[in-house]
Amino acid sequence: MLLATTVGGALAVSASGDVPQSAAVGEKQETQFTFSNPFSGQYNEWTLQGETALTAVTWVVTTYDNTGAQVDTRVLNGQSFEYALDASEGVTRVTVDLTGTTPQVAQWSYEPAQSFTYATFTQTQPGGSATVIQSWDDVRPYTEASQNARTEIEQSERAVQSAAKSGANVAEARDLLANAKHAYNAGEFTLASDLANRAESKANAASSSQRTQRWALIGGAVVLILVVLGGIGWWYWNQRDTYDRLG
Repeated sequence: MLLATTVGGALAVSASGDVPQSAAVGEKQETQFTFSNPFSGQYNEWTLQGETALTAVTWVVTTYDNTGAQVDTRVLNGQSFEYALDASEGVTRVTVDLTGTTPQVAQWSYEPAQSFTYATFTQTQPGGSATVIQSWDDVRPYTEASQNARTEIEQSERAVQSAAKSGANVAEARDLLANAKHAYNAGEFTLASDLANRAESKANAASSSQRTQRWALIGGAVVLILVVLGGIGWWYWNQRDTYDRLG
């Protein structure tokens, strides 16, 4: 579930809705938003406005009184809508059912990830003043190919970071990883996946080489210590034999 951005802390009306963190391009989306305490603020009349970047959009606005009985329902089409609210009608709760399709992506971006506004709701008052109630504006669109490429790049990033921490030379792996991200941004997801896999392989190879060198150094140090100890032992026994002959 994606957390909403709220603007205007003094706003009494609150909104909630279960919005996905990511959405497949071309896939149908359905979310119900609930608005509680619509008239607990300073306005007895105001207009609820909604906007979305989804396509083929339908909004169903339904109002209820304090017994839970339905007061009104209205079906609205398009990427934005307006609905007038009046406290004299006894409305205590409003629901908005949003149905639409995840839009196509004009420009891909690995970092920061491309995103779109799923829904923004605004309270407007007579005279033109407006306050955003809540906005869900950080939903990441994806395709199967883009998601696979992102997963490969993320795995490659972890491999490069791990190899770098071990002291390995990951310059070549980092270059490949950077190229993978550039390919992703260009929408070349097959190339991005291939470059990310190569970067991961280079990072793993560098890490393995670093471990081999480390063990070689440790082995060399152990041999040196054994040689020194052997020399000391030889000297000791040689000196002892000399003392024995003199004694």
